[in-house]
Amino acid sequence: MPKFPLPEQSISTWFRYCLMAAAIFNLFGAISFAPPVYYRVGDTVKLPQDASPFGLWVIASWIFLFGVGYAWLALKPKPERLFIAVAASCKLALTILFVVFCSTGYLPSICLFAGLGDFIFAMAFIFWLFQTYQKQGLESIE
Repeated sequence: MPKFPLPEQSISTWFRYCLMAAAIFNLFGAISFAPPVYYRVGDTVKLPQDASPFGLWVIASWIFLFGVGYAWLALKPKPERLFIAVAASCKLALTILFVVFCSTGYLPSICLFAGLGDFIFAMAFIFWLFQTYQKQGLESIE
């Protein structure tokens, strides 16, 4: 049976809080990837120093823009399922990248905490996506 999204429902309160927390999490992520901060934090945490400033600014801007999207969606009355699905996919991909690069020694183990945060938000986003789907039976045409 096909599954369809619930029509025009508002976002539940717990998920609004989750989105605001994700926005704040992304704000800190964007700041940490901005080159002036990245190089200072990198010295302390032993991050690779061969990263391109252009690449770091691109990463920081995308993290920031996703954070703005989370904040906007938390304040908006209508859910945007596609945005949340894309965000969950990105957060899962980041989690995998953190695990792989930490396990190979390219990133320090402390970076796994960022991956854990992304994983928790990805699971919350996926849970919300499944929670907001309903089963609707369609009569078969014979």
